[in-house]
Amino acid sequence: MAAAKDDAYAFLQGLGKEILAETPKSSEMDTTIRRIVREAKTSDSSKHLRLPEAAFLNSYVLPALHRYLIGSAGLSLENAREALLNEYHRTMPAISAHSPIRAERHPFKKSLGANPEAIYRQWKDPEQNFGLTQSCPDFALRAPFPHSIVFEGKYYASGSSDFARRQLVTDLYQAFFYRGLPKVEATKRGHPEWNYDYACLVAFDASPKGTLEAAWKDLEPKVRKSFWDGANIYVMILRD
Repeated sequence: MAAAKDDAYAFLQGLGKEILAETPKSSEMDTTIRRIVREAKTSDSSKHLRLPEAAFLNSYVLPALHRYLIGSAGLSLENAREALLNEYHRTMPAISAHSPIRAERHPFKKSLGANPEAIYRQWKDPEQNFGLTQSCPDFALRAPFPHSIVFEGKYYASGSSDFARRQLVTDLYQAFFYRGLPKVEATKRGHPEWNYDYACLVAFDASPKGTLEAAWKDLEPKVRKSFWDGANIYVMILRD
């Protein structure tokens, strides 16, 4: 088990380097992302690029991950496609064939700071679907890749140090939330099995002062280490 976890850690470490090798410099990233979003709004075939976060993930992270599955993990082209679950799989069929959406709904949301009374009202309200959620992360890895990993992807363009700290907590909680949901079997309707050993927050810090990266590095080393050792969450803050 320890060897498998070490192998998953090494894979994610290498993946971070692979993504950074393919992305523009941090100082150029936001200009690039804005251009991608702007151009996507005039193209029916680029609906998966119309938001900054989606533009970052689908332009850089997902293609790099697909290549890394083939080049580093040794998967065939088709096995790499089968292993990668992607929220935007319909517009990226060459690298992914299925969505990571979870089959079973549940009464919890991934947001922090919710009002308990408001939550209870949602659970009572049929117009709000009784507050039930069908979780769908950004992307995930499954067999035939040897590790099951669910990913929370973020693109951070700007913000003060205080805002970055709050955002980091929110993003890490969301990765923990997905990782903590219990196993659900695959369905005949095409929903994949939900059963993840690890979670990964992959976030690009394109802010002028690198405030998200600083928020992460300002934590004590033993705290940063505990995310992986104690919670199976790999934190990938990308910035050149």
